[in-house]
Amino acid sequence: MRESTQQAKKLYRALMNRGIKCELEKWDGYKHIDISISWAKIDIEIDGLQHYINPKQIKADFSRSYHSVMDDDYDTIHIPNIIIEKYLDKVAGAITKVARDNYYDMKDEDF
Repeated sequence: MRESTQQAKKLYRALMNRGIKCELEKWDGYKHIDISISWAKIDIEIDGLQHYINPKQIKADFSRSYHSVMDDDYDTIHIPNIIIEKYLDKVAGAITKVARDNYYDMKDEDF
């Protein structure tokens, strides 16, 4: 298993403490995902500066996000490291709400 960044570990713990079951460094058959909330079809990528200034990394991220949507029907949120450092509780709270909303929306579609 790949080693998770400190920011990914912090967000993972914050989500788990809110009752959001999630997985660190999930392999989806195409790529490793920093944090996956599979029951809500949400992938979370915690991104360093290279994801915003390196053209090759930006293109790779486009491809990764495309596969998440097309192959797995997952939404992907990209969060800069610095946002986790400064706003961990707010980010975890927002993701918690969206994950729960997604879950209930999917359950409603089943009826």
